[in-house]
Amino acid sequence: MTSPEALTPTSRQRRFGYLVTTLGVLWLSPDALMQRLIEGDAVAIVGWRGALSMVTLALYLLWRDGAEAVSRLRAGGWRLLVLAMLYAINSSAFVLAIDLSSVADVLVILAATPLCAAVLAWFVLREIPDRRTCLAIVIGAVGVLIAAIGGVSGGSPLGMALAVLTTLNLAAQFTMLRRWPQVDNVAAVFVGSFVMAIIGFTFADPLAMEGMSLFWACILGLFLTPVAFTLVTVGPRYIGAAEVSLLMLLETALGPLWVWLVMSEAPASTALIGGAIIVLAIIVSASSAFGRKT
Repeated sequence: MTSPEALTPTSRQRRFGYLVTTLGVLWLSPDALMQRLIEGDAVAIVGWRGALSMVTLALYLLWRDGAEAVSRLRAGGWRLLVLAMLYAINSSAFVLAIDLSSVADVLVILAATPLCAAVLAWFVLREIPDRRTCLAIVIGAVGVLIAAIGGVSGGSPLGMALAVLTTLNLAAQFTMLRRWPQVDNVAAVFVGSFVMAIIGFTFADPLAMEGMSLFWACILGLFLTPVAFTLVTVGPRYIGAAEVSLLMLLETALGPLWVWLVMSEAPASTALIGGAIIVLAIIVSASSAFGRKT
């Protein structure tokens, strides 16, 4: 069972939750740019993303726990395996969805993540979002829809299905992280990365990737993904699953800006307007934590 304290953090703890999650999303925001720069099979990208993240996280776990690293992994038990599988499925499905459908198609579906998280958190934790969070969910969804105007194409059925799977798994991952705050989130991401590596190296040929594509895959796998998701998965200990999901929408606002800076592709005006609305949604949601002193 989750302790009452885990679900009723102080305003100071909630502020920490918002800050660490926002930092994680900011770190992850060049993700879409990296995938644009990598030329290769999507399944191979999943493999590299998992294998390289596993290296970074293994080094961190060894530095943090030393000889106790393996025993701490085992201590997570079946709960850690559940969180690891949710992470592996979510991350793999997202990469494949982007490959099979347009970014706009995927973003429109991901806009439902905060709502799914709110419903799942109510069902699992009996946690009801406050009015500001509910309002922020609506505002954020509007922002994503505006940002995606003009890019929606209908996508492939498999790509759209994978986007739905990503949405449901993100909601479930954040809810269960909140349900089991005692489980080591870093260890869960490590095991999930291991599963991704197995998938990628079994069903594709990641070693065929070379040149700058391999370089960008290393940047993504070694530095961006493991650090970002380690930070993001801390958030549900202090703020609601729906609030974490809302903060994840910030990637939608920042992604086009990274492409603009690196590839000189000016974002559409709708992307900028939608991004501004997403930021407004996050401000509305965060006001409940940053508006109090206790």
